Amino acid sequence: MKYEKVALSIILVSLPCLVFDFLLPAYTTELGYTVFQLSILYSVYSFSELVMRLLIGKISDRYSRFLVLCCAMLLYGIAYFLFSQARGLGYLLAARMVQGAAGILLTISAVSLITAEKTSFAKGLGRYGGNRQLGGIIGIGLTFYVLKRTDFLEGWSQIFLISSAFAVVSLILLFIKKPSHASEPASRTGKVVYTPLEQKIWMLNLLYCIPVRLVGVLVIPYMMEAYHTDMQAIGFVFMLPVILTAFLSPRIGQIGDKLGYKKTIFSATLIAAAFMVLLVFSPNLQIFAIVWTLYQIALTAQDYSLDALFVQGVPEQVMGDFYGKYMLSTSLGGIIGPFIGGSVSLLAGGKAPYFLCAVFLTAISILVWKLIPAGGKSERNVPGLTENQDGDIVI
Repeated sequence: MKYEKVALSIILVSLPCLVFDFLLPAYTTELGYTVFQLSILYSVYSFSELVMRLLIGKISDRYSRFLVLCCAMLLYGIAYFLFSQARGLGYLLAARMVQGAAGILLTISAVSLITAEKTSFAKGLGRYGGNRQLGGIIGIGLTFYVLKRTDFLEGWSQIFLISSAFAVVSLILLFIKKPSHASEPASRTGKVVYTPLEQKIWMLNLLYCIPVRLVGVLVIPYMMEAYHTDMQAIGFVFMLPVILTAFLSPRIGQIGDKLGYKKTIFSATLIAAAFMVLLVFSPNLQIFAIVWTLYQIALTAQDYSLDALFVQGVPEQVMGDFYGKYMLSTSLGGIIGPFIGGSVSLLAGGKAPYFLCAVFLTAISILVWKLIPAGGKSERNVPGLTENQDGDIVI
């Protein structure tokens, strides 16, 4: 099944993917929850992803990518419906758990499809990210349309009911475009064994996710406190990077392909660290929006290049298990980061997490330069899968 056949379904199921980080802090504020309770919701989402990544990799390698995609669309529909009914922390936690599971199913199946096409992986990730963000832009338009016609709590329910309906539509489209015969990955036994370099990249990804998630959960509360502005103005801050990255994601992915993954990761990390410091000293919300946009672009370039470096030369037959285990580090970082961010903000003030993030990113850039070889990861020409003497599959 080609990726282009599922692109529309991915767009339709992604309506809340960008506006969610704008809506959830505002919604929990309306319900009277603290920033620390908000950080718990982000950590629960990452915990759900972590649990799913322990299971779904091998399952997706053995069974149909089409089935995995369908499950993702179905779970998104359920998660959005739960959000529409949520009026308490318990409902929100349940919805976040289902949403996390759906996100893993969608990402791993999309990555497998991209790998099977034998094109630039970083560019393919950019195309997938662009589709997600295009859906998110449509979702932002839907959000503003709904919220202009009703109060916030009722608007929240309407937005997610509509999103749930579109998730069902995306599932129907998958069945319509289902290929008459699908070439599935060969069934296998054993487990994927990472090389020493891949283990280092796995650890780097974990370290990246901690500072990124550390500030991501706090940025809206920080803007509200620092600039005393309303949610409509804050929405503008999110619109700028969303629009740019939605249309530039494939080109951002190509930066690593052309410049080299190590140079791109190293440079983008240092740039992101510098922008993180500038955020704290932004004199007004407009400057903050510009700096935040540049920070997001730098992180996107780093993310695509690190992922592309990791999967370079990996056969599609084991991509689900290989990439699923890699994304465990993302989930762990997503659990640890919000907890640290909420705690530091509570103990040392709203600006402290941003300085901590900048220091963290700078230290990571040094590790990148030391741990990743100048030529990056060696290409692997693997005609098939081989087993070592212990029965493990080495790729």
